[in-house]
Amino acid sequence: MSLRPALALLASALVAIGGGWAAPARAGSLSVMPVRVDVPSGRRFCSLTLGNDSDRPVTVQVRGFAWSRDEGGVDILTADEGFVVNPPIATIAPHGSRLVRCSLPADAGAHVEKQWRLIVDELPDPTQAQPGVVQTLLRLSVPVFRGDADVAPQFTASLGGEGLRLGNPGSGHAKVIALTLQGQGGTVTLDKPFYLLAGGAQVVPAERLPKGLSSIHVRAEEGDYTVTVSAP
Repeated sequence: MSLRPALALLASALVAIGGGWAAPARAGSLSVMPVRVDVPSGRRFCSLTLGNDSDRPVTVQVRGFAWSRDEGGVDILTADEGFVVNPPIATIAPHGSRLVRCSLPADAGAHVEKQWRLIVDELPDPTQAQPGVVQTLLRLSVPVFRGDADVAPQFTASLGGEGLRLGNPGSGHAKVIALTLQGQGGTVTLDKPFYLLAGGAQVVPAERLPKGLSSIHVRAEEGDYTVTVSAP
């Protein structure tokens, strides 16, 4: 069974966390540290610290899902019984914090990086219920990666009927910050960040491409790459 972010709690605020380690990520009264979890190959255990900046207790549910992305850039979260969270439901005191531990599925020893997401959902507070008023519930989504120290992305680019297909046949993910598309019709820069997971791909629609596209410059957290576009 798949759970997509678009099917999250009614009236929830979805916050996708995927940045660096410098500061905790915040969504309203909730905070989480770290904002990305990296687990070495062969290891299973990880942890998060959840903070509550409000003046009332906050109860959250924490779940782990296997994570993939379709070629349209939509995150797909799939239930994974091997991903265990303790405690799965926790109440955080006002201006307090709570440590949440997690255990990943057994490592099969594959060289290719694996990825999950930890989903932290704020649960409704019965003491705040009012007739005719819907509570706004917050969600934090934390990426979890496990792989060897030398995993790395690779890039391929090809044109098709739908547009440009940017693939990653490498062993590790890339967090793409911007794409610069060079063609006969000039240069187009797309600066909406996204994850390109190991073995995954993302399609850029044809209408966003310059005429005669020939090369792409990928600016990612992992480095800069120049990719030649394969002929259709």
